[in-house]
Order: sequence, then C-alpha cells, then structure tokens
Amino acid sequence: MTSNTFIHLALGLAGLVSAADALADTADAQLSVHSDGLPAQLSTTAAPPAAGFRGRSGPGVVADAESEFPAQKFSPAEMAEFAARYRPMVAPSARGGDAAVPESVLDSDRRFRVYPQESGYPYRAVGLLSFTQGSGSYTCTGWLISADTVATAGHCVHSGGTGGVWSTSMRFYPGRNAGSAPYGSCTAKRLSSVTGWTRNADENYDYGSVKLNCTVGNTTGWLGRWWTTGSQVNLPIAIVGYPGDKPSATQWGGAGRIAASETRKTRYFVDTAGGQSGAPVIQADGTGPGGCQGDCGLAIHAYGADSLGRNSATRITQTVNTNLQTWIDTP
Repeated sequence: MTSNTFIHLALGLAGLVSAADALADTADAQLSVHSDGLPAQLSTTAAPPAAGFRGRSGPGVVADAESEFPAQKFSPAEMAEFAARYRPMVAPSARGGDAAVPESVLDSDRRFRVYPQESGYPYRAVGLLSFTQGSGSYTCTGWLISADTVATAGHCVHSGGTGGVWSTSMRFYPGRNAGSAPYGSCTAKRLSSVTGWTRNADENYDYGSVKLNCTVGNTTGWLGRWWTTGSQVNLPIAIVGYPGDKPSATQWGGAGRIAASETRKTRYFVDTAGGQSGAPVIQADGTGPGGCQGDCGLAIHAYGADSLGRNSATRITQTVNTNLQTWIDTP
C-alpha cells in the first residue's frame, strides 16, 4: 500500500470509519470464496510463472486425450438449438466506479476470426464457457491457467452481490470453433471468486475461476500470467474470445495497445462484445516488463466502454495472481 493510499484511508476517520476498519475492508474484498464452501488453501507460490507454457500434443496423442468428454461435431440443428438457448453474458450493473455497459465494438469493427485448432497455441487454450445462472443460460470466455483450471470474469461464475447466485451446469469447450469441439469438453467441480465480487459486486474485483473435472490443459497448453505495479500503458495486447454478436461459438480476436493503467483496472480501445467476458488480455510475445516470456495474461476482460470509450479488464495484481494460484493449487 502506498503512503498516499494510507493518507486517504486515514481521512476516512471523519466518516466514523477507522483506518483499521478501512484496511480490513480492503483486504476482505480479496478474500477467496468457493462455490462448494470449501476453505481456500493458501498458495505458497505468490510469484507468477517465469514463462507461459506452450502446449504441444505429442506424436500420436489425440486432440481430446485429456478431456472429460470426447471431441464433438454439432449438426446445424444442434448449433441452432445451442444459439437459441445460450445468450452471451454481459456484465451486470456494478455499484461504484464507471457505469457497467455491455462490451463494446468501437467505431468500425476490427476483430478477426480465429480458427483455434489450425492456429494452435495459445488460441486452443482459450475456450467457450456455457452455464446456467439463475433462470437464464449464458456463454462467456475462459482461458486455461493450468491443466485443470480456467480463469474468467467473476460475473461468469457468480451474479454478484449478497443476493447473487453461483452459476451451475458449467461446461468448458477449449478451442471450440462453431460446430466443432476438437478438444472435447469438461464440466466443473468448483467455481471460485472473491468477496469483493460475491458480496459487494464491485467491478474492481470482478474475476474468478473454474476448476475442471479434467486435465485438458495437458493437451492444449495453458497461458502464463504476470503482474506488475508499474504502468502498462502502450503495451501491445491481444484479446481473444467468443463474442455473442458473431456466429455462435466462434472465436474472434482483436489487437491494440493499453490506453490506461489503473490500480485494479486495465483499459484499451480494442473491440469486444457480450460473451467475451472472461477473455484474456494477452501481452504480445514477451513484450511486457513482467518477466513472462511467451503468451501471458495481464488482465481479465470484463467490461465495455467507459465515458471515454475504452473497454476494460480486471487487472492481474499481485493479490489477484496469488488467488489464481491458490485456486490452481486447491484440488
């Protein structure tokens, strides 16, 4: 915590809130919570990986060797049924901060179609999430951060706030391309987020994870990640995910540079749409200062345009990174 932050907290005494209470609230906003009620196992690995893992299938290994369910082809009728059932998830209105609006295409659409199986890693490590939340069925984007753990937006695993609910019937399709799921699919055994989202619905803490019933990441590979307290402005990035305004279950990407770097948010002029919540904001080939030489996530996309027209993500801070590692380590 910086000295300036402490001064601002201390000034809160006039509002009958002690500095100690304010500090406790700040820490509590990052407390890890699990959908199955199990306690978080504190991670002993607080530092990010030194490099992104570049997954490669060995000779003779079938594409879906580590998945829970085998590779699948969907007929046109099945695709139509899927598209009709699952709506792209958009962030709910969050209390505080900028108004939450659906992820946004800014001016002309500059996104490009990605074919994950043909393009290989890291695109095959990004997948489609389908799930039920409350009375609706939705899709989001998620990305593998270990053999069996997926990072995504908090509002994809929990609707947010004390009256919110955990998602159910979660399924992850790594590298899905419309009617083709070449790496099969996996269900979830645990969803995780932090109390800053599940209790406070604070968009600054809108991130979570999905623990899978499989180790498909051993086939697809998974992305590294890094955190830094320094500025991210002007770093080249790519955002890859499953926007709902494109043909159902197809992967699309956009590229650009970081426009604004805040304590818990990363902002950019990169086109997105509903359904891309949870997508990785990927640094380009080790160009960042975080020590991750490869394809690494530096933030988790979650929100649409702010008052300046910038889409945004939950920044991977040291604490966010530690929670992600804790969720990886928890069996």
